[in-house]
Amino acid sequence: MTLIDKIGAVTAVVVFVLLAAAYFYSFRPKNKQKFEDLRNFVNDDDER
Repeated sequence: MTLIDKIGAVTAVVVFVLLAAAYFYSFRPKNKQKFEDLRNFVNDDDER
């Protein structure tokens, strides 16, 4: 294995771990209410 192959393998593993962590974070029941509250934040009209 060359250095470029090793860098690519490490990068792939790091990206996989980060995506898996984001997946598990977003689907935890504890975070459901926070994501439900943020679901339509673009459409909310705030008159400040």
